[in-house]
Amino acid sequence: MTQPRPTRALSVPTAALTAAAVLTGCGGPGATEELVGTSTPTPAVSAVETSIFQLSPGQCYDRPAAKELYTVEVVPCTVSHDLEAYALFQLDEPSWPGEDRVHELADAGCRDAFTAFTGSAPEDSGLGYTMYTPSSGSWSEGDRQVLCALQLNSGGRLIGSQAGQG
Repeated sequence: MTQPRPTRALSVPTAALTAAAVLTGCGGPGATEELVGTSTPTPAVSAVETSIFQLSPGQCYDRPAAKELYTVEVVPCTVSHDLEAYALFQLDEPSWPGEDRVHELADAGCRDAFTAFTGSAPEDSGLGYTMYTPSSGSWSEGDRQVLCALQLNSGGRLIGSQAGQG
């Protein structure tokens, strides 16, 4: 039986993305928030509560609530959502390289995967990304996983998968 993973650090590649994440909060779209994409109406959509450590590329979800940092609500990508997981990879450093190096390696991997997934580079897109990376504590337990997730630079909500949408 798999044991729950130890606490991991949430890293954001730029101060602008951090500010956007803080400013948007965890609620639904407000009158001034941007929605991007098209939605196929459905009679009812129910979110599935999932551990952030169980997400897979292609899943869409809303930002975790502050008190439930590692639990997210996964929703179909066809409805309004905050984030879309687009890459999952392992770091291959043999020992803890330090927080800065983990961030650097994760950022490089997420950047490459961003271009492959969306079809454009982050600087040429209205999309940004956030990363979930191992902490020093989880590293000592064998955790090397990095999860990359797309978000709007504006802090708005996405509709539809962003695969190939540049």
